[in-house]
Amino acid sequence: EMNSPVAYSDPHHANLAYMFAYLFKDELNEYVYAAELAGLGYMLANTKSGITLGIKGYSDKQKVLLEKIMDKLTAFKVDPNRFEILRENYIRGLKNFGADQPHQHAIYYNSVVLAEKVWHKEELLSCVDILTLEALQSFIPRLLANIKLECLVYGNSTVEEATELFDYVSQRLTKDCKTRPLLPSQTLKMREVQLTEPSYLYEAKNEVHKSSSVEIYYQCGLQNTRSNMLLELLAQIIQEPCFHQLRTKEQLGYIVFSGLRRSNIVQGLRIIVQSDRHPKYVEDRVEKYIAELKQVIQDMSEEEFKSHQEALAAKRLEKPKKLSSKNGKFWAEILSEHLHFDRDNIEVEELRKLTKDDILNFYTEHIAPSGEQRRKLACHVVSHHPEGAGKNPSDPLEDKATTSTDDKSADQDGAQKSGSENTEKPANDEVVIKVKNIAQFKAGQPLYPLGKPFTPPENLVRNLQEKKQIP
Repeated sequence: EMNSPVAYSDPHHANLAYMFAYLFKDELNEYVYAAELAGLGYMLANTKSGITLGIKGYSDKQKVLLEKIMDKLTAFKVDPNRFEILRENYIRGLKNFGADQPHQHAIYYNSVVLAEKVWHKEELLSCVDILTLEALQSFIPRLLANIKLECLVYGNSTVEEATELFDYVSQRLTKDCKTRPLLPSQTLKMREVQLTEPSYLYEAKNEVHKSSSVEIYYQCGLQNTRSNMLLELLAQIIQEPCFHQLRTKEQLGYIVFSGLRRSNIVQGLRIIVQSDRHPKYVEDRVEKYIAELKQVIQDMSEEEFKSHQEALAAKRLEKPKKLSSKNGKFWAEILSEHLHFDRDNIEVEELRKLTKDDILNFYTEHIAPSGEQRRKLACHVVSHHPEGAGKNPSDPLEDKATTSTDDKSADQDGAQKSGSENTEKPANDEVVIKVKNIAQFKAGQPLYPLGKPFTPPENLVRNLQEKKQIP
């Protein structure tokens, strides 16, 4: 990964970074096609951090492909004709975001609300008028001028061969692009917004689809070995019953999902439903199911609990079927800077120590409606299609689900400080803070700290004289 603070500094630079990666991949197509026939492959993508490059295939020929890619990267010139064609494709893709499925919108808006910095599609579109050939050509040297280079080599390679690949890329960038390393203060990762009140609501419209969608996220705090296993085991226990209750019995929608959400070392439980019913009604049904989970856990036999425990342990300890799967796990640890390379074995050991009471206490504290540490964000994507739920509410419970208190908004100091214009009070008497302005909301919320490495980096340094295979 070539980590550059320029790549995502504002919407304009985010557009430029995307176009650079898009055009560079287009430039490589002809050469890489021949390489793919020879058993090699590559991946190139822009991220919030910069540019990610990956190479796979026969180890004795990887450097040949890498050299060709670096030759083109360090001397890349934008083709004006291809720029215009791909620019139009990119703009069309941004505009077509509104046609994505409602559940995809719910996931997206949830991330927009919770991420420290993310440029919305509309913000990216607002800058495409200055997305020019000249701007992109001048952007590329600035992108590569100061970077932090991180590299993972996994597979049939020795320490010396891996070091040689890294040194080659580093020297080419230094020589041909005059690249300098970033300062430590320029390499800090983005952080996650910390929810401070029991319940928040964000609403968005979808004008295209008849279906609406809701994502309900219960934020459970920073990742650590014990909380990871508590949350994963709870998700394992409720996965099948949740689908059976909401999809099969209540038939709320065709798409029903429950599972984990992890981002920037913060984690939580989420439930996603895409339905023809109004999101307020669907959320009410989900909350009813959540409230009943306590009894479900209490009534669970020890035998059933152990079966869930062992099923999760088996899934975590399953050997990767592809080299790329193991590589992806290691790469995720490096990008997150958590460096927990033996995570599966250590966490499964902790998993097998958990009891049913541990799960019940975790649920009671973080997920249950009356939980002291419950922090919930519901994202409603409401269909405003002529036949959608936003235009023709079909649920008699909808009007009773919430009681608006707009006239009391002046008294909601906490809500105003959080970028919320009003609050709502559902049937369970839980006060919901409605997020109206995302920027103001984030300005009033604290951020979670960055995670600390599980293993100190200095303990991972290897003696390069040892001729061993890289694990």
